[in-house]
Amino acid sequence: MVTQTPATPATSATTNKRRWLTGDRLRNQITGMLFVAPASLLIGVFGLFPITYAIYMSFHSWRIQRRYTLCLPEFAANWRAEAPVWEKDFLTEVVPNFRLGSCFDNYTEIVGNWWGVLLWILGFVGLFFAFIVWTRVFREDSKSDNRWVRVITMAFFIGMGILVAVLGLGQLGVAGLPDLTPIVPHIQDISIGSLAGVVNIGLGALCFGLAFLVMRNPEWADNLPVRLFTAFIPLLVALYWVSNGWGMMISTGDEDYLQGIIYTFYYAVGSIPVQLSLGLILAYVLYRNIWGKELWRMLFFLPYVTPAVAAAVVFRIVLSPRETSLANSIVTSLGFGVQRWTAEPAPFLNAMFGLNLEGFLAGPSMALVSVIILGIWTYTGYNAVIFLAGMGGIPGDLYEAARVDGASEYHLFRYITLPLLSPVTFYLSVLGFIGTFKAFNTLYVMRLQQGLGTTDTASIVVFDTFFKASRYGVATAQAILLLLIILAITQFQRSVLEKRVFYG
Repeated sequence: MVTQTPATPATSATTNKRRWLTGDRLRNQITGMLFVAPASLLIGVFGLFPITYAIYMSFHSWRIQRRYTLCLPEFAANWRAEAPVWEKDFLTEVVPNFRLGSCFDNYTEIVGNWWGVLLWILGFVGLFFAFIVWTRVFREDSKSDNRWVRVITMAFFIGMGILVAVLGLGQLGVAGLPDLTPIVPHIQDISIGSLAGVVNIGLGALCFGLAFLVMRNPEWADNLPVRLFTAFIPLLVALYWVSNGWGMMISTGDEDYLQGIIYTFYYAVGSIPVQLSLGLILAYVLYRNIWGKELWRMLFFLPYVTPAVAAAVVFRIVLSPRETSLANSIVTSLGFGVQRWTAEPAPFLNAMFGLNLEGFLAGPSMALVSVIILGIWTYTGYNAVIFLAGMGGIPGDLYEAARVDGASEYHLFRYITLPLLSPVTFYLSVLGFIGTFKAFNTLYVMRLQQGLGTTDTASIVVFDTFFKASRYGVATAQAILLLLIILAITQFQRSVLEKRVFYG
């Protein structure tokens, strides 16, 4: 009897690699590359090249023509008389004068304080961390699969305990401690005294105690008080970092652009949930065997194919600040006062209901709400059509079996329609956020000077910086930052929402 010695892993890997490089596998790889080469070329020329060139432009100072490279600030003073950079000796002139930090001067002008950027990013990381702790650590199967989350939780509380304890010792007058002003903004506004120091030292001790409980007790998630503290404290710290980091940025950076980011966020959050909800309701109604449903589908989809500029002009007339406009006629018949709509810079809640809210929680302006109404009118029908296509893929046997078991219409919608439509909902949500952060046409047409810039989203600010101010380098830097924000939001949606999608 002849026995064969099994191949070692290294031998098997070498054999597989050789097989991959020879014969049919090699031909298949070459054929596949030839098929994707045209598409890769198109993506590179029309997709990646504009982004790369925009990054290149953001590293220069432009005034109608390129002036000088920001990475070489020594050449800024006499950039007209000096020879171009590419004509200089690379080793003796370019390399010694190269300054990496100066390359990002356009970005620094926009964000202002990089400590604020760091705190702002850390705040969102903290929010995501609090979400992970609450959703993953507190599950029954988290004891073995999510040890790393417990380790990160313990490290977070140790770090917070050290920070707060050092702050408390500094308030008690202990000398030789590090300056926490960049890490804890507005520390000078905190009352310095023994009581505040004792309180902060106590909070630091509490953080150390929570870290000890997390480290020593694998069942720590079953303790409700510890569970609440573990999720609540990171949430408060993250909100503090987000708020103060943004305050540091907006006080020293490009206020128009940073405010435009806030207005863009208002525009996205105010329109996308309503579009998805109304689209789902319309799709659920139109999916039934009602009279003329094909006509209704066409009518609801019509706003999406209407030219955006024409629709914006019509809505600008409908939402005119005149007393005789259609919108004012409707609101006055409902008992409200005459509104200025697109010409009103005050927050919507203040203007419509007479409140006196301020800051971020005051919400979007009445002018921006007018644009949100147009966005809802435009994309609700499109979402309904996509939801209808998703409903067509749900097997009817599921509904029949559920009805036999006594399920009501609510249970059919809640436990069959919604879960099986979750891929469609996720798809529309991602596209919706990307679209609202890039929206331009309708916003540009509907904005009025009386709105005091409260409808100027990030894309509008980029346009004004590029064409009106002719600051091409700053405009491209603004566009790159907007791209990074869109990528971050998309990745966040994938990390948080995609896990809840039911693909069958």
